[in-house]
This record gives sequence, structure tokens and C-alpha cells, in this order.
Amino acid sequence: MGSANVKLSRRQVLGIAAGGVVGAAGFRYLTLKLPGGSQPVASAAGPAGAWASPLSSARGLAAHLLRRATFGYTPAELDAAAAMSYPDLVEMVVNQAAQPLPSVTNPTNHQAVVSAWYAHMATTPAQFPERMTLFWHGLLTSDYRKAARLPFVLQQNELYRSTGRSDLRTLINAVTYDPLMIRYLDLEESTAASPNENYSRELMELFTLGVGNYTETDVREGARAFSGIRTILVDASGRRMQPPKLKGSTPAAYAQTVEQLLAQGATFKGVLARTQHDNGSKTFLGHTGNLDPAQAFDIILSQPSFAPHIARSALVQFCTPNPSTSLINTVATAFRTSNFDIKTLMRSIFTSEAFTSPDAYRSLVRGPADYMVATMRALSRPDLAATCVQSGAGMDQILYDMPTVAGWPSNQGWVSSGAWLARLNFANRVVATQGSFPDPVDAIHVQVDGVVGPDTAAVFNASQSDGDRWYALLASPEFQLK
Repeated sequence: MGSANVKLSRRQVLGIAAGGVVGAAGFRYLTLKLPGGSQPVASAAGPAGAWASPLSSARGLAAHLLRRATFGYTPAELDAAAAMSYPDLVEMVVNQAAQPLPSVTNPTNHQAVVSAWYAHMATTPAQFPERMTLFWHGLLTSDYRKAARLPFVLQQNELYRSTGRSDLRTLINAVTYDPLMIRYLDLEESTAASPNENYSRELMELFTLGVGNYTETDVREGARAFSGIRTILVDASGRRMQPPKLKGSTPAAYAQTVEQLLAQGATFKGVLARTQHDNGSKTFLGHTGNLDPAQAFDIILSQPSFAPHIARSALVQFCTPNPSTSLINTVATAFRTSNFDIKTLMRSIFTSEAFTSPDAYRSLVRGPADYMVATMRALSRPDLAATCVQSGAGMDQILYDMPTVAGWPSNQGWVSSGAWLARLNFANRVVATQGSFPDPVDAIHVQVDGVVGPDTAAVFNASQSDGDRWYALLASPEFQLK
């Protein structure tokens, strides 16, 4: 294997970050052709300031869907997808049944859980459930830091995998009683005498309704409705157990005790402790009564802003960085009419004209986790899971370590010179540890549709080894976009 010695200069990297990934301005984006099987050369330019979209072809549209609804594909997976009609392909994708996360050696260790998840994202054929697990993790956010030495990260990850394609009422109810969420937004500190407002506020502002669609009174009254939620430990038969105490024990011994309990079938779960719940009358979002969490969920779902808020969040992640009001309302209507069925939400996005139009092509930026898993899948390298955990920080994304409760940025928000250089370092590390490579010329056509800009074409054609050519591909804006 040759070393990756033909690389973009720092100036080129910064230029790509400023232009090629943020938008189409500054380049004429070209389609590659292979004269006589030689190295790719730039030709057949698309319209100025736009990518030459391949979405009019079955193969191009299949690749487009798989890049967004999954974490990329192998050549065989793309061939199979391209052989299907597009409606059948969408149905196949949204109806994939989740595969369970393989056993985690240390379920109380955040990094061990995240490493196992990276490996699972890279290897499972049920890609869409994993993509939705990542989506909900980014929207219904939680952080590992308040759950140190407890298996709460693993439990929430499994929750989003099992419930993240059902209906949103079921999902919101489940995450409200999820131990990691209970810890993260201080629900276990909320009592009838002193309701904590954190969860009530973030549930409405960030998770379900959006800014301007509730009042401070709603926050206070919502906190009363959600008061009394607690985390308990139960054994394999469902009987309540006394949880182990950290006081008087070392962190390692405490974690070992917890892991022994889990191995015996014990689990942590959220419950409503009626003695700590405010049973008085409340007025929440225009509804009055002795409201409990279940009734509060129903009230939230009845709000006019609920379906559009969720629709916009999904559209920004899967369809377009700036969805129109008309598009949001169309998707929201389908979502609401289906009684908030998540598969219906995603099906309406994937079959929309906005998703399949030439303007949608490469309009989104792969997030760091998305980029790293796509790299693992393109090169068949699930062994890179630990490298992904280590590399995420430089790219500004550590799974289960959110910068704020608002989650991570999207699209252009991922682009900075430092984060971009971290992506290049990841690509370099990958090719430096690869023993042999799939054909890089085939990869250009499989992974980025044979549609590249002049900078990528020049670097690729000047490269002297398969490793250098793969570096040019993985470091390119074309591979970073979807």
C-alpha cells in the first residue's frame, strides 16, 4: 500500500470548507467519465453553481436515498437497490426491522457503548433503524455525564432503536420515563412541593413545539404535570430492588456491582411516584384538570405547532437544509393524519418532490458520525469503531455528550476549519491502516456517482497509489455531502 502522500493543501481544505461544503458557489461541478478505462478526468459540466445531478437515473436516485436514509452502502447493496422501483425501495427501507445491539462488554461505560454502536451502525443490514436512532438521539437529547457508572446510555440507545419508528406519542412517553432523560433534565428532583421546570421547558421548546408556541405559565404548569417521575431498579420478575449505593464504594466496585445486577436480569426503569406527583388542578396549553404526564402528552400532540415542528426537524436532517413552509405543511399533514406514525413521516419525506428533485442533490452535509460510518461501510472496516470514538471530539461530535440540550448543529453548522481538518486526519488514519483497497475508480462511481469537482478530479488523477486515491475520495467535499 502506498502512503497517502498526495493531499489537499491547508489552503485548499479551507477553501473547500468555505465553498464546496457550505454550498455550490465557487465551483463548476463536473461529471467524470472513463475514456478507455483510464483514470477519471473532468468533463460534461453541470449548470454553473450546481452539481450535475444523477437523480433522473434509477441508480442515482437509489444512491441518493441510501446516503440519507442509511449510512451509505456497499457496491452490492447499491446494485440491489437500483434494481428496485423507487417506491418499492422506499418501502423496503422504512420497513426494515431493527437488529439488536450486540452485547456490550461494559454496559456502564459510555465509551464502550458508543464504540459498540459505531460497529453496529457499520455492519447491520438494518441501516434505517440505526439512522433513526441517531436522529432521535440528536433531537430528544441526553448526555452521559449525569449517569456515570450506570447503564443509562445503553438503555436509551436501545429505546430509540426499538421505538424510534413507531408513533411519536409512544416514543415521547417512553423517553419521558427513560432513566437517562430523567437524570439529564432533572425529573427525579421534581416534586409536588418543588416542581423542576427543566424537562417541561425543553420538551416544548426543543423537542415538540418550538419557541413561541407556549408560555412561561405553560412551563410551570407542565412541570407540575411531570412531577414525581422517578427511576427505580427492578429484578427479572419486575419486583422493585434496592439500588446499590455509590457512597462507601469505589467507582470501579460500584460499576461491577451494577453490571452483576444487570447480568442477573435487573433493569432500571422510570415510574410515576404518586406520592411525589402534584395532584392539583393545572392549566396547561389551554387545558385544565388534574393533569398527569399521559394527559400532558395528549395536549402537546393536539397543538397546531407539533406536527410542523417535527416535520421541519426531520426535513432538515433528511431532505433540505431550508424546507419551505409549503413542504413542511405537506409533510406535517401526512404525519398528523397518520396519528403521528414515524414511518409515514419518513415515507412522505423520501417520496416528496423536494427529496427527488435535482436541487436536493448534495444539499446536506454529513455529520461526523454519519461520515465516519459511511467511511467504514465503503471500506468494510468495522474495526474502526474505536477510532471513531476517538476522532469524534475533533469533529465536534461526541455521541451522548451534547454541547447543549439543543443538540448538535446541522449541515453548514458542521463546517469549520478545525473540524474539517479533523475529518482529513480521520481519512488519513483510515487509509494508513488499510491493507488493501477496493478499486478507487469504481469507488468514485459507486460512492459519489462519478460526479466530482475539478479540485477532487485533479487530486485523484495526480495520486500515485490506491491509498492516495481513496484519501482523495474520503477527504473530498463530494463524499462529505449527501
